[in-house]
Amino acid sequence: AVVSTQSTGEPALPTETVKQHYSRLWYYAHHIYSREKRSHMMKWSKELCLSGFILPGKPGIICVEGSKESCKEFNSKVRSMNWQLLKLQHEESSLRKTKFVEFKELIFDVHGRANNHQDLGQFRNFLESQRLKDTFQILFNV
Repeated sequence: AVVSTQSTGEPALPTETVKQHYSRLWYYAHHIYSREKRSHMMKWSKELCLSGFILPGKPGIICVEGSKESCKEFNSKVRSMNWQLLKLQHEESSLRKTKFVEFKELIFDVHGRANNHQDLGQFRNFLESQRLKDTFQILFNV
């Protein structure tokens, strides 16, 4: 990085653009039903400039991506909530851009006695369309 000096003789900020380090966190939850939890995650992702998604239902999946610092803060907040089971199933770090433009809730065809199970075949197709084919196997250990 190129460093210039100000008239005070103190070093100025580097003039080169610093590359942003991005992370992508994948969570597996026994279920995500609570509207309150989903609302908090939507709010936090906006505040922290994160993208990704929540797949509510049983099981529940959370994908969040953005700066490493923001992902770390989101992780701290989401873990402070009460969960039956929440596992950070996979973490990716890279210098590339994020895959998702915004943070949103995904809804596919639901089924089950209480209409609380998402169609995981549609979820797998969604991941494949995002060039994240291997992630389905990582999340569900298949």
